[in-house]
Amino acid sequence: MQYISKHISGFIAVFLIAMLAFFTLPGQLSAYELDCSGVPAWSSSEVYTGGAEVQYNGNKYRANYWTQNNNPEEYSDAYEHWTNLGPCGGGGTNQPPSISLTAPANGATYTEGDNILIQSSASDADGSVSKVEFYQGQTKLGEDSSAPYSFTLSNVSAGSLSFTAKAFDNEGASATSSAVSVTVNGSGNDGSCSGLPQYVAGTTYSQDQEVQNINKKYRCDIPGWCSSGAGWAYAPGEGQHWQDAWTYIGDCNGGGGGDNENPSVSITAPSNGSTYTAGDIVSISATASDTDGTVSKVEFFRNGTKIGEDTSSPYQVNWTSLAGNYSLTAKATDNDGGSTTSAAVSITVESSGGGGDGELPKRIMVGYWHNFDNGSGTLKLRDVSDKWDVINIAFAEPSTPSGSNIVFTPDPAIYPSVQEFKDDVALLRSRGKQVLISIGGANGAIDVSSSADAQEFSSSMISLINEYGFSGMDIDLEGSSLSLASGDTDFRNPTSPKIVHFIAGAQTVVNSFGSDFILSMAPETAFVQGGYSTYAGAYGAYLPVIYAFRNQMDYIHVQHYNSGCMLGLDGRCYSQSTPDFHVAMAEMLLQGFPVASNPVDFPALRVDQVAIGLPAAPAAAGGGYTTPANVHKALDYLIKGIPFGGSYTLINSSGYADFRGLMTWSINWDIANGYEFSNSHRPYLDALDGAAVSARIASVEESSLVQEKAIGGYPNPFSHGATIDFHVEKAGHTSLVVFDNVGKRVAVLMDKALNSGHYSVQWNAGNVPTGIYFLRLTSGEEVSNFKMYKE
Repeated sequence: MQYISKHISGFIAVFLIAMLAFFTLPGQLSAYELDCSGVPAWSSSEVYTGGAEVQYNGNKYRANYWTQNNNPEEYSDAYEHWTNLGPCGGGGTNQPPSISLTAPANGATYTEGDNILIQSSASDADGSVSKVEFYQGQTKLGEDSSAPYSFTLSNVSAGSLSFTAKAFDNEGASATSSAVSVTVNGSGNDGSCSGLPQYVAGTTYSQDQEVQNINKKYRCDIPGWCSSGAGWAYAPGEGQHWQDAWTYIGDCNGGGGGDNENPSVSITAPSNGSTYTAGDIVSISATASDTDGTVSKVEFFRNGTKIGEDTSSPYQVNWTSLAGNYSLTAKATDNDGGSTTSAAVSITVESSGGGGDGELPKRIMVGYWHNFDNGSGTLKLRDVSDKWDVINIAFAEPSTPSGSNIVFTPDPAIYPSVQEFKDDVALLRSRGKQVLISIGGANGAIDVSSSADAQEFSSSMISLINEYGFSGMDIDLEGSSLSLASGDTDFRNPTSPKIVHFIAGAQTVVNSFGSDFILSMAPETAFVQGGYSTYAGAYGAYLPVIYAFRNQMDYIHVQHYNSGCMLGLDGRCYSQSTPDFHVAMAEMLLQGFPVASNPVDFPALRVDQVAIGLPAAPAAAGGGYTTPANVHKALDYLIKGIPFGGSYTLINSSGYADFRGLMTWSINWDIANGYEFSNSHRPYLDALDGAAVSARIASVEESSLVQEKAIGGYPNPFSHGATIDFHVEKAGHTSLVVFDNVGKRVAVLMDKALNSGHYSVQWNAGNVPTGIYFLRLTSGEEVSNFKMYKE
């Protein structure tokens, strides 16, 4: 019997091979290969719907449902976005890369002497991009081997310029972008306004576009502010903050001085290619002169964003650095309004790797900061207590009701200067805090229900985050922003336009930043746990968003307030303000839960992704305020497994040791309520990891002792002046410089060669405003810092 079976099996094998050979004619693909001719290469920016086919890395894939920017190779497991159909015939032919110029905009205008940032987006469907070359006409300008691919053309001359970019992949294939043309106007100030448009508030103005207003000529520096409808703030020459948006060029009647020569300017420090560590203070210096007048100011920019200015030589600003790659420029303006921008200097700021930018502690306390006064009072970011780990700026909202173009402008009543707000964001980040922009809120409903909306949403958010230097994005969508349409019954494969396109737009935002970009969410209970009983309309509408970003979301803090009775996993309904409510709602996310009408359960999140959102005071919300004692009862049970005698019983009786922490609405209301929230819950969270906190405090104290041995000052705080004591270890050149809290030099107290020993100097500070000041002592290669407060 074994003999017969063996030979039958052999016969079948020979028969199958013969049949395969018979049906595979010369020049055709075998049954094990797929015909990929005409099948497009996968693109990260393309939107695919169920059934669409692409090829990637020599394989053919079919989309299972709507998808964008989900790599077919990584997302082709069971229930994922793609199905791997098999290898393409012949192992696949190398596909050339794709490339397009993202900057400058086609048709943009510049002024002679400006710098032009040329930037491209490049990708390769079946490999990697090895480099991108940049061309002006047929002349190669330079190349870049890492994204974002860019080159800065410095000090451009007047004329029409055409740029292209050429991408090469890892197998040598190349592709060239479409050309982008720009115009560079002459910089002479001839006083003529002929042909210049009259400024109109709300009109869209581009970078360096010139307009006339009140018989004067102005050039747009920051398009978003130039185009603002708030004429009271940004009308050139008239608005309270017009100088933040525009540069004055001259009078339209010729009074600006037709023969004015523009100043010259160059950056002298740091040197091109310098490397820093996040948190370092970067001193940026420039020389500037004007042959037919005087230099009125020198402004300093990082990646096009102004970081400060100086009106007297030597021109200098100090910037507390954040991790990333930066292009630094200086812009000199003379007494006749003529200006010149320096050649760019590139520097790299590396991550500190120790609790710095982009990193979060094990336990977090998150607070919202109001960009408005709702009865709680207001404060500047620099005055936010050190107890907070994350500060969420509330809120970025659509420019039109239920729109998709998201905007944010600091309230002038809190920040008369936009730059002051930006400086405060940078200051908090230099202290190791994370500052996120929160989108939406109770009054900021958005509507992202089409591909065009998704693109508008993502581009406006990316621009906003870059402009202000935020650490990440907090999704606080309420009201009609997210809603489940009829027939949408699977959170894994949403079909509701508002949800599908919001996910696409948000994914583009997240993909535009590095791994240290922070993503958080703050939904209401109905939008999350409400999906347990009902999956329609608002109920459960956040679940597709959470699921889509489950591997990219840093943490979620559902709002445990303004909520009705909600079902827990035990089927009982729990009311807000009670420990049972907080434990039951949190464990639903920690365990996962069935979703009404859905084929599968919503999966559990990581323990370190879950936090609780609470009101800081009874007046902060319509309901849900919970006393600190009851909050701690809930946390003791959730984290340590210590019961409090409530009705809800934890499924995981030992608790969840890595539970992330707390969020509150808001920092402002916490202050109005006598700091009850921060003073009660910060010590509780710190005590959970007491050893680590003690070590961190000891490290800070030790560092402070070392610093105080080198430099100190008294009295501190001071009113009019102070005595500064410092020690010089080795003879050599010594400088003692005072900076304000945004890095601008205030005073030079010492700048000469000194012998080793102890010294004292007087700082007469009667003319400086109240606030925080930093003293930097540099002696040889040793640098020490000391902080003082003026009352």
